[in-house]
Amino acid sequence: MESTLKKYADQIERNQVNPHVRHDGRRSGLIFDPKREDVPLEVLGFGVHKLGSEFDTRETGVKEVVLVPQEGEFEVEVNGKKFSGARAGGPFASRPGTSNASAVYIPCGARFSIRGRGEIAFFEAPALRENPPFYLSPEEVAVVSRGEWIWRRDVINLISPKNAGANLIVGETYNPPGFWSGTPIHSHDKDQLESGESDHEEVYYHRFEWKQGEADQFGAYGVQLLMDGKNLNKAYIIGDKSAFAIPGGCHPVVASPVSALLYLWGLAGRGGELAMRDIPEFAHLKQFEEIFKQLEGARPRPVTDAAVGEIAEKWGLTKEQKRLLTVMLREKGFRTG
Repeated sequence: MESTLKKYADQIERNQVNPHVRHDGRRSGLIFDPKREDVPLEVLGFGVHKLGSEFDTRETGVKEVVLVPQEGEFEVEVNGKKFSGARAGGPFASRPGTSNASAVYIPCGARFSIRGRGEIAFFEAPALRENPPFYLSPEEVAVVSRGEWIWRRDVINLISPKNAGANLIVGETYNPPGFWSGTPIHSHDKDQLESGESDHEEVYYHRFEWKQGEADQFGAYGVQLLMDGKNLNKAYIIGDKSAFAIPGGCHPVVASPVSALLYLWGLAGRGGELAMRDIPEFAHLKQFEEIFKQLEGARPRPVTDAAVGEIAEKWGLTKEQKRLLTVMLREKGFRTG
C-alpha cells in the first residue's frame, strides 16, 4: 500500500524494521500484527495456529479471517456451520500442476472454533462487509500456469471477493527449483484502477519441498527481494517457514536449484479489486512469453538472425531486448545464428 510503503521504506532500508521472520514452528498465533510499530503492515495480519485435540474458540470482531491448512487435518465450526478437511503430507504431497490446498473464509462478527492435528495458517484484515462463511475444498481448487521458461510458475487462487472475501485475497504459488515469481516485476501500491494498479499490502509464507535434516548445514533456500526503484533495495535469504511482510514496492522471489518452493500469499487493502501494474521497463518479458510459445515447435530447426530480427521488429523490441531474447532462445535449445 502506498501509505505503508511511505511509512516503512526508509526504516527497512536502514535495517530498523525487518520484514522477514523465520517461523520456528513451535509457537501459535500472530506472526505479523499490524498494530505493532515494528511490523511493516497497516491492515493485514498473518499467523499460524498449531492445532490440538481440543477446540480453540475465537471471535473475529471487525475482521475477516481466512484459514489455509499447511499439514494435518482440521475441524472448524463457524456460527453453527461445520467444515472439515485435511492436507495429508503437506503442501508438496500433490504432483506439480495440481494442488491439495483448501481454505476456510470466516466473516466479521463471527465466533469460530477449531481443532485438529498439524498446522493451519491464517490471514486477517478489517472486513468491508459481512459475508457468509465459506469453504473451498481441494476438489474445487484450480491451478493456472503463469509465465514462461525460468519464470514459469503455478498459481492457485483460493479466496477473494469473487467467491467469499470482502477484503482478503489469498492463494498459493508453486515455483519449480531455480525459477522466479513476481516476474515481470509489478506493484500494487496505488488506488488507480484506471491505470491498472490497486492499493494492497501483502504477506508471503514460504515453504520448501526439501526438509532439512539434522546433518544439513544450510538446507533449502531462496532469495526474496524488496525494492521500490528509489531508495529501497533489499535482498533476504529465505528458508522453510519464512514469513515476509510486503508493505509495497516490487517483491520478486527466486527458488534456489536445490528445492521447489511454494508460498502462501495474502493481500488486503482498503477496498477494491486487485490490479497489478507491470513495471514498464520489464514488461517485454510478457512479449517473450508469446514468442517462446510461437517458436516452441521450431526446435531443433535453426532460428536465423534474420528471423530474430523480424520477431524483434514485430514486437517492437529494443536492441538490448533483442539481444536478451537471443540469449534466452539459445538457452532454451534453439540454434540461433
